[in-house]
Amino acid sequence: MMTPKFLREEAARFRGMAETSDREASKVRFLAMATDFEARADAADESAKPNPADQIKVKVSQRASKELGEPV
Repeated sequence: MMTPKFLREEAARFRGMAETSDREASKVRFLAMATDFEARADAADESAKPNPADQIKVKVSQRASKELGEPV
């Protein structure tokens, strides 16, 4: 699985490759790949965050169960 940490490590690796590349086209390509990996890491971070709406649903469900005398 590609975790945000892995994706950021790959981005850093591509930035390092860009720094050592002699060809401008390779530098541009490596930096573009690093940017892509950073964006994917940011997206993975966002998808891992809990959805506040889901938390509200759970609280409402637990409250309803209490009021109905059902086990939570």
